[in-house]
Amino acid sequence: DWFCNEAVPLWGRSGRGDLRVMKQLGANMVRLYGNNPENDHTNFLDEALEQGISVSAGMSDFPYTQMWGNCISTDMNCFTQVKPLYAQNLRNGFLRPDGTYHPALKYMNILNEPDLKVPAGADTGGPEGPVKMARAMISAFDAMLDAEIEAGVTGPLINFTATFSFAICSACSLFKGTPALGQMTQLHDAMHHPENYGYTPKHDILAAYNARFTHSFNTQSPASAIQYQFLPSYAEYFTSTPVYIGEYHRLLANQVEDVGLILSLAQQNPLFL
Repeated sequence: DWFCNEAVPLWGRSGRGDLRVMKQLGANMVRLYGNNPENDHTNFLDEALEQGISVSAGMSDFPYTQMWGNCISTDMNCFTQVKPLYAQNLRNGFLRPDGTYHPALKYMNILNEPDLKVPAGADTGGPEGPVKMARAMISAFDAMLDAEIEAGVTGPLINFTATFSFAICSACSLFKGTPALGQMTQLHDAMHHPENYGYTPKHDILAAYNARFTHSFNTQSPASAIQYQFLPSYAEYFTSTPVYIGEYHRLLANQVEDVGLILSLAQQNPLFL
């Protein structure tokens, strides 16, 4: 958990000042991974706001695969595991005293690369893998919405995402040969038809999905692969849902050329953030 008070020497202005350095380099958002909901995150969010940097926080793997009684043990229904943890996040900095979200917080990642974890190998196994993966995501999303309602959240709301890998999902129902898109469309279908995924939502997850969801993915592929292998099909299927890259690190490449191309693609494609 790098955005708790124990890590102030890394990101705080009294220490190394990572957030200030990121801003000086031109960053406008920072993505986070580890998240201990018992820790207060107010100071990090305050510093990010001061630096003009938005924050994309995320739920850790803990409720999904690590805790006793994790989602695997409940057949990928993650509601009871995720809700209390997200409720703690809301109490410990995500919400201000007036019940509004902290203005620095922009996204909440339900899980990083769920297609590789819940269950492992969901992309390449049988058709039950993507179904379980989608059940995990819609039940966790439902749990976060429930935690919001119990906390009395008001005012401008954040968006949610689930950051998939850039793997080809041969087990998914659609786009079996397109990286990341098969996973996204499987989740899209589950949001529309949760009954087909063995889940009965407590809340209107479809309305929340339509209003508050942004797709995302991680990739080591070059910008040209995203340009030709992903964006055209994405824009054709998702005509109004934005998408962003959570991890972008093309190894052993000309970084100046690759970053320049990916930035130009973002400027040319209104859905590509």
